[in-house]
Amino acid sequence: MKSFKCVLLIDDDKSINRFHQIVMQSLGLVNVVVEKRNGKKALAYLSNTVLEDKNCSTNLHPEIIFVDLNMPVMDGFKFIDTYTKTEEYIIHKPIIIVLSTSLIPQEKEKIESNDNILMFVNKPLTKDGILKIFELCIKVT
Repeated sequence: MKSFKCVLLIDDDKSINRFHQIVMQSLGLVNVVVEKRNGKKALAYLSNTVLEDKNCSTNLHPEIIFVDLNMPVMDGFKFIDTYTKTEEYIIHKPIIIVLSTSLIPQEKEKIESNDNILMFVNKPLTKDGILKIFELCIKVT
């Protein structure tokens, strides 16, 4: 299976991010996993104004972004709405996957009506779930 150069995890739950990172890297699916704890930090990283992650100091643009909906500072919907209007997004067009532990009908409608979001997935992801997501991402790239 093809591996991706860089994946961005945006979630305020550090243990979930670490688990997803370990599984993705152990499966050989991704070279670098960048973690940001809210949408604002992710936007800063993506706009190259803040380079907090020494592993990604070469300014790798993520090919896949996993974003949680419920986070402090800036939630997932606000991040997606803001980021998808940027030049960075227009140029690189990363795949956006929404993660959440629960989904209310209004959120489901927002996700389904947004063409910039590939899919919604319940978290935490399983090993098999991650494999299926990456297989789908390969097909759409």
